[in-house]
Amino acid sequence: MFSALSGDVPLVGRSALLSSIERALERDDVYGAFIYGDTGTGKSALARHLLKHLQGESVPFLVSPAPALGAIPYGALAPFLADATPEDMGSPLSVLRMVMSFFRTRANGRSIVVVVDDAHLLDDDSSHLLAQLVASRTVGLAAFSRSVTPVSDELVSLCRDGLLERFDVGPLNYADALELCEQVLGSGIVRGASDRLCDEASGNPLFLKAILDEALMNGSLTRPDGVWTLADGELSIPAALNDLVRAILMEFDDVQRKAFEVLALGEVVAFADLVSVTSEEAVSALLTEGVIRSLPDDPAFAVHTHGLYARIARTLVPLGRSAAMHRELRSSSHGLPLPPRARIRDALWSLDCGEPVEEDRLLELAPLALTLLDPRSALRFAGAIRGEHLAAAARTHRATALLELSRIEDSRNLSRGLLEETGTPELIAAAGVLEVRQLLAAGEDVAGTERIITRWSDALDALAPDGGRTPDAGPGTGPGGGPAAGLVDSEQCRDVVRAFGWNLAGRFGESVRVLRPLLGTSTNRRVTALAHAVLAEALGALGRSSEGRNHSAAALALTGSEVHPMPDLHRVAVLRHVSLLVHSGEFEAADQATAAYAPPEGRDYSFTSGSLAVLDAATDVRRGRFSSGLAKLRPALASLRASDPDALLPYALGVTGWAAAALGEADLVDQCSGELAATQHRGSRPYALLARAFDDAARTLLRKGARDSALLQYAAEARRNEWICCEKDVLELATALADEQSAELLARAADTMEGTEAAILHDYASALIARDAAAIAEAGDRAESFQKYLLATDACRRAMDVYAEAGDARSQRALAAVVRRRRGLIDGGLLVEPVELEGLSPLTSREREIATLALQGLSNKDIARSLTVSTRTVEGHLYRIYVKLGIGRREELTAELEALLRAT
Repeated sequence: MFSALSGDVPLVGRSALLSSIERALERDDVYGAFIYGDTGTGKSALARHLLKHLQGESVPFLVSPAPALGAIPYGALAPFLADATPEDMGSPLSVLRMVMSFFRTRANGRSIVVVVDDAHLLDDDSSHLLAQLVASRTVGLAAFSRSVTPVSDELVSLCRDGLLERFDVGPLNYADALELCEQVLGSGIVRGASDRLCDEASGNPLFLKAILDEALMNGSLTRPDGVWTLADGELSIPAALNDLVRAILMEFDDVQRKAFEVLALGEVVAFADLVSVTSEEAVSALLTEGVIRSLPDDPAFAVHTHGLYARIARTLVPLGRSAAMHRELRSSSHGLPLPPRARIRDALWSLDCGEPVEEDRLLELAPLALTLLDPRSALRFAGAIRGEHLAAAARTHRATALLELSRIEDSRNLSRGLLEETGTPELIAAAGVLEVRQLLAAGEDVAGTERIITRWSDALDALAPDGGRTPDAGPGTGPGGGPAAGLVDSEQCRDVVRAFGWNLAGRFGESVRVLRPLLGTSTNRRVTALAHAVLAEALGALGRSSEGRNHSAAALALTGSEVHPMPDLHRVAVLRHVSLLVHSGEFEAADQATAAYAPPEGRDYSFTSGSLAVLDAATDVRRGRFSSGLAKLRPALASLRASDPDALLPYALGVTGWAAAALGEADLVDQCSGELAATQHRGSRPYALLARAFDDAARTLLRKGARDSALLQYAAEARRNEWICCEKDVLELATALADEQSAELLARAADTMEGTEAAILHDYASALIARDAAAIAEAGDRAESFQKYLLATDACRRAMDVYAEAGDARSQRALAAVVRRRRGLIDGGLLVEPVELEGLSPLTSREREIATLALQGLSNKDIARSLTVSTRTVEGHLYRIYVKLGIGRREELTAELEALLRAT
């Protein structure tokens, strides 16, 4: 049915599946595997890889049936019947014997595995013969088939009876899609771009490759700064995929095609309504074919299995036919309440057909689309509003949509003066929030938020000149209490946004004092969710990470609710939750929270590419995994340079410079430092200070002794401002660079903070001050269990230094192996130097000779033969070598010890 697509597609994300299939073929209790998957999921590629993997102990044979051979008896097995006569072909028993003879002759006593690609195309006779061979245990079987196309009952019954293990080839996840894109492109791509391509293709690798190729050809994919980025706007559909959908439609009868098209145009349609305009048989047929399915959260509604099919089908339906189907669907509706996404799509369908849509409905749908991160639909709805009395509301929504599309200046030009013109509490709140977001996205001084808050308050005062009585709020008033409730909500939203601005300025204590009582009175879910997120940020910055996590979890629960999702606020909550985890050392939890960003409705690809990717990278860097962190930071920087709504570019530049310094990339350090100097006043002041600290640490690391570090000055500035978490992070950098004064300051700062990381840092710094080697080593052990690998390794080295001063060679030797093992957990060469065991017993000349030979890979017997000694003598020397070098087994005589062997 589909052969227009060409070109190899990398096989990614299938290693575990391939291993499971191989294990099934090795089991005694099953006869093989049956692997189902949709078109384009990589079944044929899996079959080819399986053939390669099976070579050796088994002899695999590939069966590749074709549609043209479906009516020919044994057509799929023709390659194995080249010597068959017409008389042979007339006898099923003769055919069976010839096929078995073919397999056994070439297998030469080894096990036989038959790999069938496109098993759904097998002719009945071939299927019957293979079933006989499998049931008799003559061959193992790995059959790959489309998910819904009928397959021979005999083979399916083997699977149903448990004689063949069933596997399903599912869609790619985001990590797999990223790997595929990078393999095709040959270099990095921003994470949000690969996520968007994955969603567009519904995780289908063949479709993803086709869309990727199309984006390359039409210039939607570009490579600024050496990293691939994807332009905003609708992605072009390759002609081959259009042909695929046309081919699918040609296979349907008229009623089935109508059902397919109605659902494509409506996107989410009640099954009852779909049956009303078509037929129950047609809808059932589409379900059986797997092209439509139930909506996961509401089985009363139908959706296309592949959103890409629906998008293509919409372009193939003539406007007149589309309008007629829309009218018929509307007149036949059973009146089930539509899910939010369906309400948006229904209104867009009406506008596409030129039908009038009530302006009040458009005004309701525009903010709904913004909440679901669909700014283009919001822009269209707001742009279709013509009523003068709704002009301010329409402008607010249009300006917000433009900001979501990173058109900052257009958004500002359209929204100028809105705070004073809107006239309703809810729209005043929307305009105020919009202005604060515009200021942050433009990289302007965060002090400007106070001026916006003052104007917001003045606008609310103008509504209530008589002591709180407000005029009729009119369009845009929020539900639940009329104008008075709307005024309270707007005032509380203003207070939360003021606290948001205070956090940017580093006035965390004031935020806590305002937000705690507000949470006890707020009844507006959006205000409450935002308040929890902002309060969590403030508490984390003050060192109260445990309390902060409670509030960030509450914000996530509210914004990520499947019943009332708020994707626009969910990203706000996720950003603050992950940041709190990263900077309190909860790295595993940070990884989980980052991976879990998948709101029920709407996904912000720019957020994924930029802000979230930076924190994901910072998690790796703080662990000491600088290479993986830097690999994530390069595309994140490219994304933030294009759009930085959270003003995280300075922080990202600082972290990048520190990672680059650890890896010895001096040019990148200089580049980040220069760019940071021009952007350091953007966004959060504590983040900006931390960025300068990272930059200073990077330069100190690369130019040891070249200049004095300013880290202690930055720590003092953080302490004066009560940025406790920021102070802790700066002092940890100073301690890693062996600043003599930092340990006492770090112990003092960590003692005021909550959480496991703070306790580890306090104990570590206190042990450094006391020169207590055992306590230093113990802190290092705890740091390793908490994934703070850089600190864990540094603690071990420092404990060894203290033991050396005390002349305790035995304890040094015990820690030497630990240092070497922990070095393997870190990939920053400049930060972790090879261990030197000063003061340990030197190796004798014979021991050096034996150790060098062992290092070269010679066995004990070979060493004995080379030196003309007994094997037992070699074993005795190796034992003493292990003791002196502080290692426990031969495998630890790695190349890094070569210099040490020469030195001893």
